[in-house]
Amino acid sequence: METTPELADLIDLIKAEEHTVEEVLPGVLHVKGKFSNPERIALRAVADAGDRPIAVWATSHRDDWVLVAWDRPELVAINQRGETPQRWRHRQLPATLNPDAQTFLEGSSSPFDIETRPKHQPTTAAREVLSRFGITDPPPPGWVAPVREVPAPVEKVVPAKAPRASRATKTAVPRTPAKPAKSDVVYKVCPTCFMAIPSTGICDNGC
Repeated sequence: METTPELADLIDLIKAEEHTVEEVLPGVLHVKGKFSNPERIALRAVADAGDRPIAVWATSHRDDWVLVAWDRPELVAINQRGETPQRWRHRQLPATLNPDAQTFLEGSSSPFDIETRPKHQPTTAAREVLSRFGITDPPPPGWVAPVREVPAPVEKVVPAKAPRASRATKTAVPRTPAKPAKSDVVYKVCPTCFMAIPSTGICDNGC
């Protein structure tokens, strides 16, 4: 489609950064390039537009994207990184603050955030801001959600182990203390001196 004259200067500025850009809807740009943080690109683009209502999609070379819609004081940002769920953030900025404030570029929370429970969910007011630009679905035109490939299950037969034979319980048998060995030799003793009598039968002491 033909470029809106009001956005021609902004488009030239984005092209000077060596990004590709086209106006996909009236007042809506789609920026593509080799950048790792698409939210920073989109926030800077809408800030460069001044107070003109504008919406910007920014898609990185990794196919991550962000949609930022700006219609002061409303600032809506929707992030999509890989297969993670979309993260919505709706802010209402005071007149003294622009969309490219450092806290917004860093993705930090601020006192101007409209909180949701659970966090980062779309609000009715945020969807209404998108509708002002004719956007009914946050993903950029032509974007296809990545498909997660689940590896096929691998079946493996594990042989069952044979049960171990139970060991017989041995009854402890108390040991009988060994008796001292008896000598088979019988010695004769002298009745007088009580000394052993030699084989001669005569006491060595002359008893």
